[in-house]
Amino acid sequence: MKYVRPLILIFITCTLFSCNKLLVELFTSKKVKTEVFYNQEKEKTLVLFPMVHINHPEFYADVKTKLEKLRKKGYTVFYESVALQDSTSFSPKEMDTLTRKTRKITGIYMSDYKDQQNKSIPKAIRNNNYISQSKENLGITPQDMLVDIPMNELIEIYEKKYGAIKLTQCDWKTDYLEEYDCETVPKVRTDEIIVYTRNDTIEKRVYESKLKKIALVYGKKHFQFIKGGGYAPWL
Repeated sequence: MKYVRPLILIFITCTLFSCNKLLVELFTSKKVKTEVFYNQEKEKTLVLFPMVHINHPEFYADVKTKLEKLRKKGYTVFYESVALQDSTSFSPKEMDTLTRKTRKITGIYMSDYKDQQNKSIPKAIRNNNYISQSKENLGITPQDMLVDIPMNELIEIYEKKYGAIKLTQCDWKTDYLEEYDCETVPKVRTDEIIVYTRNDTIEKRVYESKLKKIALVYGKKHFQFIKGGGYAPWL
């Protein structure tokens, strides 16, 4: 039985929103609305770039332009990505298992979200009006800093806390590009690892950085940890 749950879209890492076309349109725009926070204790400024990982081309062009302007003002760009940092370090069998475990957690096969052949991604997301977020369309450079956790490490964290992710016959028999109707892991566990664990890690890396000017490119649904104070009392 397929469990009804939010679609986790990543850069791949992890913005949550419904599969419904109307909601996709509500969450997309052609301009990014940045927010600026100042931390008095650390005397540092943080500019937040709330991302939606499927959006209009104009949105990413706007992000790219604004990031470049901030770099010229001395800002360092921090960005998210749960993509494997070195996929060549895994054997084909290990990659297959990692891919299926990732799908068990997210409910989709995470390839190009515009891939018309990928039936695990809702058709509304494959709308031609949208494109996928990428390093290229954001203008991410080698000088920018990745502050996220790769998916293989997130899986390790999950299994250390909850036990091994058990792949069923349904998981093994369902091709990557087929509609995914297998049982996923409980949503509360997915949120704990994919959302809150990443939030804590990125928050800590931002807060403990000695840099005074940071531009953070991160999923729109994750910013409560900055606004709510908590570990980093941004004012």
